[in-house]
Amino acid sequence: LVAIDGMCLDVADTPANDAYFSRPGAGGRGEKAAFPQARVLGLAECATHAVFAATVGGYRDAESKLADGLLGALSAPMLLLADRGFFSYALWRKASATGADLLWRVRTDRGGPAPAHVHDLPDGSWLAYLQPSADPRSAPMLARVIDYTLDDGRENPTVYRLLTTLTDPEDAPAAELAGA
Repeated sequence: LVAIDGMCLDVADTPANDAYFSRPGAGGRGEKAAFPQARVLGLAECATHAVFAATVGGYRDAESKLADGLLGALSAPMLLLADRGFFSYALWRKASATGADLLWRVRTDRGGPAPAHVHDLPDGSWLAYLQPSADPRSAPMLARVIDYTLDDGRENPTVYRLLTTLTDPEDAPAAELAGA
């Protein structure tokens, strides 16, 4: 079980670092933060927290763009966890081509993927095709969709959605994947 995630770190306040890494805005008046920031993206093994691959970019570089540089470190039988900021059809296709299985949280609003229903599964999950609407000629990708809520006492619980390449609910029950 491995995860991909990122963080930002302050770097020395030099003109070269400012030009290369850039700075976040510090307020609503066009102010900039005191230090330039590097965006670090890593792959870590979840049990030990050992980082086994990393890449560094500038503050302006999106984590989803930096992820391309880490895909070569993935292989079977890894299961890659990613949060909802990582999903794109292109990145999903590239990551799944590494041989690793994927378990990614995705957005459920209009900005999230729109899986096309194929078949309901006995554990409440369902199979779907993923295909960008902007490119209907691309080959659809089969994925399993797991929708769930957390019983935390709120009247309107948040619905979470996971996409996974693990399509057999007997090998990977939805409740276990949601727990991951």
